[in-house]
Amino acid sequence: MSQPAIVRLYRLVLHLYPRPFRAEYGADMEQLLLDQLHDERAPVVIGRLIVDLAVTVPNQHLEAHMRTPNRLVPFAYLVIAVAGLVLAVLGGSEPKALVPGLVLAVGAGAIGLITWRHARSVRDSSVTAGWWKFLLAGPLLIIGVIVAAGAGIQAWFLGMGVVLAGAASFALGATLGIAHLARTRTRGATA
Repeated sequence: MSQPAIVRLYRLVLHLYPRPFRAEYGADMEQLLLDQLHDERAPVVIGRLIVDLAVTVPNQHLEAHMRTPNRLVPFAYLVIAVAGLVLAVLGGSEPKALVPGLVLAVGAGAIGLITWRHARSVRDSSVTAGWWKFLLAGPLLIIGVIVAAGAGIQAWFLGMGVVLAGAASFALGATLGIAHLARTRTRGATA
């Protein structure tokens, strides 16, 4: 196979890479191939090229996919958190079901919230606009636990889980409120 034919074929093969990667590195990769063909025998270069393509094309697609925010991941964690809550509720005050259910609900809920926040930019005002809901939900959850304990409901683990969720909600609301305030001040200063 002649050198120009190998280069033409390689240009076609470069289309296997994700478009952003190809746009950034395609010309350099083609130049590297030309340099290698100039310095080494074509069969050696082609063999190394085939191995390189088999390794790097899937890796580049995976990396491109990982850089793109995926809305399905937070939803999957939400489903797991709800399943944990269902397990905790169905287990009642039985520690064998209550503790794993609450741990699953709180853990998956926290990871889901983090992945959802990662998928959306804090610069997007819709993320921080609802800060007051989280801020208000925290004390309301804690008040709910106090009222339930006063009514004689004996669910210490569930109550502690709700108090922790209330504290986390309050902290999240305060953080989002500060971010929202900073965003509105920055927007007002630039206007």
